[in-house]
Amino acid sequence: MPVKLNLHVENHCIETVAKKVYTRLMDDYFTTDDVEGVLEEKIDLLRDFLEKSDFKKLRSSDPRLSGEVASEVVLTRDKKGGIDMVIK
Repeated sequence: MPVKLNLHVENHCIETVAKKVYTRLMDDYFTTDDVEGVLEEKIDLLRDFLEKSDFKKLRSSDPRLSGEVASEVVLTRDKKGGIDMVIK
């Protein structure tokens, strides 16, 4: 099953939310037994998103990504290994 990560963006921009979730996932990784590798896949997806995204451009492109309007952002991997982002 493909990895999917939901980010709740509200009062903070997408970058800040992604960093907070990344920190939480890393804490979970070191305190739980990730036998199926789900946490590892989510961490890898989020790390790629943080390293490869132009957050200035994302924040200015949509008020839902700047935190001005509450939204759910769903990150998944596309077939080529890139990142798909859907804003709900």
